Amino acid sequence: MAARTVHVPLRGDADLAAAFEVLGQKWTGIILHTLATRPARYGELHTAIGSISTKMLADRLRELIEAGLVTHDRLPPGPATYTLTADGRTLLPALEHLRSWARHRTT
Repeated sequence: MAARTVHVPLRGDADLAAAFEVLGQKWTGIILHTLATRPARYGELHTAIGSISTKMLADRLRELIEAGLVTHDRLPPGPATYTLTADGRTLLPALEHLRSWARHRTT
């Protein structure tokens, strides 16, 4: 008799699902990576990213603030700035790995 193959049931990872709930949105990784350099004003972010609409940038920044990855600070006398939180900074190595992966795919 032939051996019967028993398949282990597949399960999605709940932690990855929670991470991609936030990170899976278009532009999110780009915004986080752009803020890795330094805090930035809204206009600076918009210029740096380039092809993102103002509505999309505002929506993504709001989501990142709600997720605790970015802060929005208004420090007198200057304009408000967006800054990565400590939690947001912990994502930077993963973003660099994704960047490297994408670079190797295109070469």
